[in-house]
Amino acid sequence: MIGRRIKAAALATCAVVPLALLATPDSAAASGTDYLWAYWQKPGSTTSGGYGVFHAYGEIVQVQDWHADGWRTWAQIQKLLPDSDGVLHWVNHSTPCWDDTSHGDTSGGGFTTCNYSLPEGTMVRVHVWATNSGEHKYDSYSPSGTA
Repeated sequence: MIGRRIKAAALATCAVVPLALLATPDSAAASGTDYLWAYWQKPGSTTSGGYGVFHAYGEIVQVQDWHADGWRTWAQIQKLLPDSDGVLHWVNHSTPCWDDTSHGDTSGGGFTTCNYSLPEGTMVRVHVWATNSGEHKYDSYSPSGTA
């Protein structure tokens, strides 16, 4: 009787484990994404002030500012590149993209879209921050991914 229970449990485990492995994405699939995003938020606030998203397909950045509070939302692609000693650093790529509540394309969802060009396979992240009358605050960074 105990032998049958052990055999039944072993068979059930053999049937379930492969299904669980099939349903679980591998690390490459789990980390591979078509977009990267980050948002800025004032300390103590329950909502974000705005966000930036990088779309690998098309190499575009979309930025949206949420509130008419004087703070603009900025986003910039950063590339992971080696310096002359081979040490990797995050380096700004091209010009930043920005949005405020009066600047975005309201017919297209209220965000601003900027087009960029990056070599395929470049390691990137998105840097998002807020500005108001020259003041720079609330930096945030997306996880890294490839262009």
